[in-house]
Formats: sequence, C-alpha cells, structure tokens
Amino acid sequence: MKTKSMNVINNKLYMGNFSLEELANKYTTPLYVYDEEGIRDRLSTYKNSFSDSNLNCITVYATKAFLAPYLVKLLKEYNIYADAVSLGDMWLLKNSGFDMHHVILHGNNKSEEELMYAINNDIMYIVVDNITELMELDEITKNIKKEVKTLFRVNPGVSAHTHDFIQTSRLDSKFGETIFDDKVIDRIMDIYKNNKYLVLDGFHSHIGSQISDEESFIKACKVMGEFLEKTSKKYNVSFNTLDLGGGFGIKYVDSDKEINLDYTLKSIINEAKKFGVKNLMIEPGRSIVGDNCVTLYKACKTKDTYANVSYVFIDGGMGDNIRPSLYNAIYTVCNASCCDGEKKVYNVSGKCCESGDIIVKNCSLTIPKKNDILCCFSTGAYCYSMSMNYNGLPRPAVIFVNKDKVNVAITKEDSKDIFKNCCF
Repeated sequence: MKTKSMNVINNKLYMGNFSLEELANKYTTPLYVYDEEGIRDRLSTYKNSFSDSNLNCITVYATKAFLAPYLVKLLKEYNIYADAVSLGDMWLLKNSGFDMHHVILHGNNKSEEELMYAINNDIMYIVVDNITELMELDEITKNIKKEVKTLFRVNPGVSAHTHDFIQTSRLDSKFGETIFDDKVIDRIMDIYKNNKYLVLDGFHSHIGSQISDEESFIKACKVMGEFLEKTSKKYNVSFNTLDLGGGFGIKYVDSDKEINLDYTLKSIINEAKKFGVKNLMIEPGRSIVGDNCVTLYKACKTKDTYANVSYVFIDGGMGDNIRPSLYNAIYTVCNASCCDGEKKVYNVSGKCCESGDIIVKNCSLTIPKKNDILCCFSTGAYCYSMSMNYNGLPRPAVIFVNKDKVNVAITKEDSKDIFKNCCF
C-alpha cells in the first residue's frame, strides 16, 4: 500500500526524504500528503501507454478527484487535458494558467452560467448530458450565433462491478441517455441536424468508478464503437471522437485487485481502432492521484469498551474523509511513528459527533502512544474534494513531497476561513 517514494527507516515511515512524523508535526494534522514522484510516474504511464501512431489518444484528468493549482502545473507539464464539472472547476483551471482549449465540461445539470462560461472561454467540448440540456444549448447557440463543439453522453449498459452509488451506465442512471432508445437518439440527431452552430463531434460514455476488471472497459469500447458505426450509417454523419470516461480502480487494501493499466489502455486502443475514430479520450482521476496520497492523523486517545471493541481516536475523520460513511469505503491504516511492534485491533475513529465517524474498523495497529502519527493510505481521490466543515472543523492542508522538497498546495483553514460568510 505504500506510495512510490515511501520507505521505512528506523521503524518510522518516510516519504521521500521526510519522515511522516516530521511532516505531521510541521504542517499539523490532519494532513494530506501527496507523493509527487508517484503522480509523475502515473502521468508518464498514461502518456506512454495511452498512445498510438494512428490514433489521437487524449488523456483527460477528472478534476473532481482532486484539484489544486499545484496539480494543474503537473498536468500542463505532461500535456494532460482536464475535465470540469462546475463553474468553480473551470475558474480554477483558467486562473491556474491552464489552456482552456484542453478542457471539457461535464455535468447532468449545468447552469446557463456554466454553459456560457464554457462557451465564452472556447473550451474543447461541452459533454451534453440529456435531451433537456441539448434543447437549452440549441436555444443558446442560435441566439449568440456561435459554433459550439459537443460530445453527447450515452449509456452503453455495460455492467461495472462496483458500489451502486458509483455505477453510472445503468438504464436508470441520472447521467446520459441510453443507446437502446431509438426515439431518443432520433430526437438528439434531429436537434443537431437543424442547428448549424451545434457540432456533434462524437459520443461520451462512463460505466462507473473504482473498476478493476479490465474486460469491462474493453467491452464498453466495443459496444460504443458499434453504436458509433450504427448511428453514423443511419443518419449519414461521421464522428471524430469517442470518449470512454474513466473509472480505473486502485488498491485500498491488500486484497483489492490491481488493474493492469498498461494492458487495459492498449486493449482499449486496439478495440477503438476497429471503428475508425480519429480521437480516443479517457478520463482517469482516481488512478492518477488516489493511491499517491496519504492522510496523516494524530493518535489522541484510546478506549476499550465492555463489548470488547477498542478504539483509537484521531484528530480528523469524516470531515476530511466522508467515503467510509458514504460508501462503506475501506482503507488501510498504519502507525507511521512505529511501524513494527506489539499490535492490537482497533476501530480508528474520528472526532465528529457521529457514531458512523469511523475511518477503519478492525484495524491491526502497532499499539499507538499518545501523539503517534497514524497514516491512512490511498486518500488522494475524493477526500479533500469532498471534505467539509461539519462540527466546525477546518479543512486540512495539502502538501506535495518530491524527494527533498515540500510544496504546500493548499493551506489549512482556520476559524476565520470557516465562518467568513457568516454575518456576525
């Protein structure tokens, strides 16, 4: 579960040249610590493995996993594109110096303000999610008389073995329109046909998140390729782009299957080449940052209950990682201050006033002393981006470690930050 640059030295856990204990004490806990070497290695994997001399392969980073100006700098360096799901995402990308022609906009309920911001900043694609949104864009583009390039999101009905909340391609999904409803597809194509400003460059699909089965992605590519061929022939139009979304899984615990990323990416390319598209896009997020980050906590107190359940209480919890409460997500935690020693089984519990605020249940830990630093692995995706101020808790700082350098990407909030919008 260690990140790329992690090592154990003198029974303490290090990232790069720094002990996690040292980082925690300097930048305070809770603390998100990204391994920049690991992120760079993963960006290189996508850049090199998702590439073909006869197909324009574009890797688009899914910013909802985590977004900060420092990460944007790395994306630019590796020529990775980015998606956005809100006005805030687009604003941050633009103000971080990102090329807005390398941005695509997602969302099942985009506001007119978000659509106009995307149009005025000439982003690469708006991914139209449904008929209602297409009708709205139809009216907007006719009024402003400006060409807008789009992809349309459809559901191929490919099953992904993952949590119900993060399956996105089912027939009852809130996202996209199904490829099996010919009447809906007819309406979509008719709107595009009658609007010279709306360009349908291709289709987008996304079958879910945290998927470790390589064959699900290959099947989705096949189904989507066949849909493109059928639609092109029926309506006598050609499509340049197929976007297969993301969802590549990572390991959270040792028993998780690790996806063969190189095999999956090359297999997707080989499958897509059968259908004659010019541009093939994927949208990894979690698999770039997820397992290249840890969250550090301070062990504050322990408690042994009458029911034979022992707790170690940390100074963070659901405010910085809601996923265990939301998805029953499981994590791996170790004692970074003392990696090897007498162990005991604990529930690692947060400080929020909620019984469900437990980061990990039944976790075997080297018995922590007061103020030992606990390390929770694979917290780089959907932890900071879903963090909150519940119970008046500040969002933690975010740092990037690169060998002997530490870069602060986001500073820790204080009470003034939390309550700055309150009217006293």
